[in-house]
Amino acid sequence: MTVLLGALFAFANGAQLAHANRFGPPWQSRVTVDQTTLYSEPDRSSAAVGPLGKGQLVVVVADQVTGTDGSAWTQIPDGYVASSDIAEDTNPWIAGVAVPSVSIYARPNTNEPIRRTAKQGDLLRVTGASPGIEGDTNTWWSTTEGYVAVHTLREAGSDWAKGWSLPTADQAPNGWWGGIRSQANVRAAASTKAPVVGTLVPGDRIKVLEEVQGDAVGGNPLWYRIDGGRYAGAVVHSSLVAKMAGPKSVTADRPADAPPGGLIVVSRSAATLTYLDQAGEPQFSTYVSLGRAGVETPDGNYQTMGKYRFDNMSSNTVSNADHAYFLPNVPFVQYYLEGGYAIHATYWHDQFGQVESQGCINLTWSDAAYLFGLTQPVVAPDLLARWAIGDAPATPVVIVE
Repeated sequence: MTVLLGALFAFANGAQLAHANRFGPPWQSRVTVDQTTLYSEPDRSSAAVGPLGKGQLVVVVADQVTGTDGSAWTQIPDGYVASSDIAEDTNPWIAGVAVPSVSIYARPNTNEPIRRTAKQGDLLRVTGASPGIEGDTNTWWSTTEGYVAVHTLREAGSDWAKGWSLPTADQAPNGWWGGIRSQANVRAAASTKAPVVGTLVPGDRIKVLEEVQGDAVGGNPLWYRIDGGRYAGAVVHSSLVAKMAGPKSVTADRPADAPPGGLIVVSRSAATLTYLDQAGEPQFSTYVSLGRAGVETPDGNYQTMGKYRFDNMSSNTVSNADHAYFLPNVPFVQYYLEGGYAIHATYWHDQFGQVESQGCINLTWSDAAYLFGLTQPVVAPDLLARWAIGDAPATPVVIVE
């Protein structure tokens, strides 16, 4: 997916978002004080709706307003909270369905196809809050399965939910690729009693990060903990995965004006990405998903001019999108070309080694995290973003056929 870059420079080197999102509301925040109160109006003398505890998730639905006492207030679906008591949270989280059933839509619009219906207690990974698109006025939770109404989910605290954690960057170099043999239930743990968090089908491709022992299926107790798009960190029974040939390293000449350091080489024909070290030796290779027909990933020489740990992506800021979309908190974004072309993780598909994107270069969660840590400019742990401005270097990106 792509976004235009003009607005990005408002958050240049040293930028950290605390109480605002550059795209505007909605966005997800958490309570940062021990306890705060939700009021019916932006006024402490108005009726109290109820207390909010530290860490509680809320959805900001409107721009900040000034109350009668001169302080800043933020509107959430059920009222107003002091802006100083909450801060934006870009991290994904695990939710449980809190109503008897909920429709999961392909995009944030009630006219869109329903991908599936989740029942009470089902687990979903939430990536952030989304506005409706194409005239839809609702506020939605974006999940790796699709979009659901805001009031239908609550944060899950079960052991199953806690166990469905995201893979780490250091796991990326040791994984291997597999294709799905037949329709596969993806579970939160290596047990037939564990919740099914989604389904993979033939054509989907995942990266196996770890072999784990669990409940035997057909006498076979071996399960795979996987990386990918929608279900990173979950497990699939080994009988449902066929090992693929690994991606081959692709090399290219370093551009003459490139600074010292690593080099990213992307092969459009092989749908792979290779990171070369300073000596020009392959350090890491993986499959990626590239742009579909009409929104192809462009070839040429570029550089990682700006990096975001998380960034929203919207068709409203793209001139050539082939459909409307809003994707909150896309992880490990590295912009390399004006027009919003970026290398980033994906959480909405598992079509690696194939064409699926709007022109960007899509990686799995751990692959994107690992690459993010290898490239320039370095984003400090306490920062959201950094741009290659002034003395900050960038990593060359060479995209070949």
